[in-house]
Amino acid sequence: MKKLRQSSKAKAFTLLEVIIVLAITALVLGAVYSLAQGTLLLADDVRRAERRDARMQAFNTFCEHLLAELPATALLNLSTTQKGGQYLTRLELEHVRSPFDETPDCKVALFTQGQPGGGLRLMLTCHSEANESSVVLIEDLAQCEWSVFHPTTRQWASFWSEDNPGGVPTAHKHPPLMKFVVSQAGGEIHEQIFWITPSEPNLLTAAPIPATLPPKSPQ
Repeated sequence: MKKLRQSSKAKAFTLLEVIIVLAITALVLGAVYSLAQGTLLLADDVRRAERRDARMQAFNTFCEHLLAELPATALLNLSTTQKGGQYLTRLELEHVRSPFDETPDCKVALFTQGQPGGGLRLMLTCHSEANESSVVLIEDLAQCEWSVFHPTTRQWASFWSEDNPGGVPTAHKHPPLMKFVVSQAGGEIHEQIFWITPSEPNLLTAAPIPATLPPKSPQ
């Protein structure tokens, strides 16, 4: 009888052993959960980065078409202001087609504005006689600036003016190049340069057609 009791005690788990097993199980489950959570967060970061890169590429393509097809009668104005330690730029294009529905003779503006929690957002507005549209293009930017290449000084400038007080579209000499610098918070600085269609009229003209010579008189 005594030997049977000793055998039962040897086979049973003590309370301390049960607590140790539960603690180890909890640590393993916590490590697995942390690993799974980190994997999900990494996947979300990758998807956000891919969406951000795709949006930036689409914006670059949009600017290439917008500036490459800029009419000679369009007005291009660029201004830069400082507000709260941030540089805010505003690029205005007048007498151009709407990027939304191709409506002619519109005023398109690409500008930055500060966000309540910090950072910048890039906005696009289009104003015509019929309506006005506005959309947020990119958010959470640390830097977003436009500049033009000044043909006289051969330097990049943050101001350019082609104001037309009379409001009548006339031919203007646009800057040859524009530069766009943008960066996300804690990210790399990306720089893109765009060519602008020359606004000077084509100086090549067709050669005059010579007048028909009178027929020679028979000799």
